[in-house]
Amino acid sequence: MACLSFSNSLEGLVYCMDYLEKNIDWLEAKLKPLIKDHYILFDFPGQVELFFLHSSAKNVIMKLVKKLNLRLTAVHLVDAHLCSDPGKYVSALLLSLSTMLHMELPHINVLSKIDLIESYGKLAFNLDFYTDVENLSYLQYSLDQDPRSAKYRKLTKEICDVVEDYSLVNFATLDIQDKESVGNLVKLIDKSNGYIFAGIEASAVEFSKIAVGPVDWDYYRVAAVQEKYMKDDENFDDDEHSGD
Repeated sequence: MACLSFSNSLEGLVYCMDYLEKNIDWLEAKLKPLIKDHYILFDFPGQVELFFLHSSAKNVIMKLVKKLNLRLTAVHLVDAHLCSDPGKYVSALLLSLSTMLHMELPHINVLSKIDLIESYGKLAFNLDFYTDVENLSYLQYSLDQDPRSAKYRKLTKEICDVVEDYSLVNFATLDIQDKESVGNLVKLIDKSNGYIFAGIEASAVEFSKIAVGPVDWDYYRVAAVQEKYMKDDENFDDDEHSGD
């Protein structure tokens, strides 16, 4: 049997998604036996154009949701080290927002490889600035220091205003080597699509307690991560002087 070989190009991926959409019955048949007793992950290619410029990927997902009654969450991974480059960070924000609006699913953005967050230099702000996505105007000074970014100052400001006006984008954190980090992200995903409620028979009060979630979530999402992976200048200075 002859087969076509495509390079890892956008055109090839779009073709594959179109083909999958036209043959969605095949995928449904493969998934049906797994739905009851399995936790299903769909690992999509990293070409972001598939998720905010083309409709095939979204159509495939929506057909699966409708026909198989799946509870899906879109998990968008962004390399954490992009936070060290204000221009790339703003681009990641716009991409995250565009994907959220296009996919129309419960959506979680994740700063992945959080253990490498300062691998390209120390961050200008605490981690919660980058995870909570608030007061983006503070990025302007850093952007103005780079001649390449300064010339697009007005455009960057408009993009930041759009992201803040929608107020949809924020980030969880992930270190794939850390069991607790992975577990916290899985809990957040299960909560976002309602999977956490599967099989629970309880009163409305008990459901509300679960929905509110652990009050210390922000500590594990941000503060504990910063303590573990980001250098503390004050402690660093103390260590230097202690050797005198």
